Amino acid sequence: MLSIVTLGIYYLVWTTKMCGEVRTVSPNFPDNRSGGNVVLSIIFGGFTLLIWPAINWFKFCASVKAEQQAAGLQPTFNTGLATFLVFVFDTHICYVQSQQNLVVQAAKQRQGVPA
Repeated sequence: MLSIVTLGIYYLVWTTKMCGEVRTVSPNFPDNRSGGNVVLSIIFGGFTLLIWPAINWFKFCASVKAEQQAAGLQPTFNTGLATFLVFVFDTHICYVQSQQNLVVQAAKQRQGVPA
């Protein structure tokens, strides 16, 4: 909903921050794309008939699920549900963020930092 109120700017900022968080939490993860690449795919995705953003979206979903596995968690992220929520008032942001927070909490617990 916030991305609608801010005319999409919030979504671009959130996407950039999420990609940065992926690099921070798991720096050795092989699929660490830059936030700039993902933001460009969102902005200019219409030129590729939304193929470029769709590829980045599914890679991003796969990376969240793989991060959960790498953190030693049982993967609970569901790409189909996240994709469905894209069309339900942008509620996928809440779902993806909550799943990413599980990874961050697990990483903090491994480092002995209170969550």
